[in-house]
Amino acid sequence: MTKQIVKVGSFFSGIGAPEKALSLLKKEKVIKDYEVMFFSEIDEKAVNSYCLLHNIDKKLNLGDITKIKGIDLPYCDLWIGGFPCQDISTAGVMRGFEAESNTRSSLGWEMIRLLKEVKQKPNYVVFENVTNIASKKFKPTLDLFKKDLINLGYTLYDSILDATDFGIPQMRKRYFLVAILDSNKTFNFPLPIKNNVIFKDYSEDNVDEKYYLSSNEYDEFENKRIFYKKTNKNTKYIIDMDKYKTGGLCGNVPNCKFYQSARIYSENGVVPTITASNTADNWKLVVRG
Repeated sequence: MTKQIVKVGSFFSGIGAPEKALSLLKKEKVIKDYEVMFFSEIDEKAVNSYCLLHNIDKKLNLGDITKIKGIDLPYCDLWIGGFPCQDISTAGVMRGFEAESNTRSSLGWEMIRLLKEVKQKPNYVVFENVTNIASKKFKPTLDLFKKDLINLGYTLYDSILDATDFGIPQMRKRYFLVAILDSNKTFNFPLPIKNNVIFKDYSEDNVDEKYYLSSNEYDEFENKRIFYKKTNKNTKYIIDMDKYKTGGLCGNVPNCKFYQSARIYSENGVVPTITASNTADNWKLVVRG
């Protein structure tokens, strides 16, 4: 266990998921403790959530990253930043994240700028983004991003990790880039953990009726059951009961506008990423009861 308190700077902070990981490292006695020296977030609701979850003052929020001057930043052992993915993700129009492109995803280069301006660089920097950042389309830009980090003295390690490999029943792959200033130190990404967790292991038994799309009534033919949307009986949810029992993709919504929204998954397996916000429609989940 490291005996010192890890000083942390956070960019594109959201509600602070990486910081929550640090609290788990403290609980597991991997680190003594950690201290958030500053964070950077422009969404007011996210700021409120961040401060509540991590019990820190709003005064530590530096706001818009483009307005931050590196020379003003206090020293941190660790910087973390999952910069915007909208222009990299396959779910968007993929405008890219070139340094001068002025896209939301290009804001990741602001962390490079700050690393060049700061009085004392952090020993560790962790970046996170969607896996498409490492695809053929965006690899040239990613290579330039990595080259800047190498020129700043960092040794780099990167990998794609999937939440399902670490005890979470959610299909969520993400690209991680770890930059270490000390070339004598090495880093190894964690190996997958064998587990049999399913979504049902985490779901609640008592859920308000308003969250259910259909009632328990259904029509049945062969091994399929057809449920109907409570607010629109013309919308059908067709469930393959054999697939429901085994988990994974188990049904569909005919005539759905988006293919992702038409998908229905079983609680008896792993499920796609559960988003905090999305379009008016999203993938569906079949639960007991």
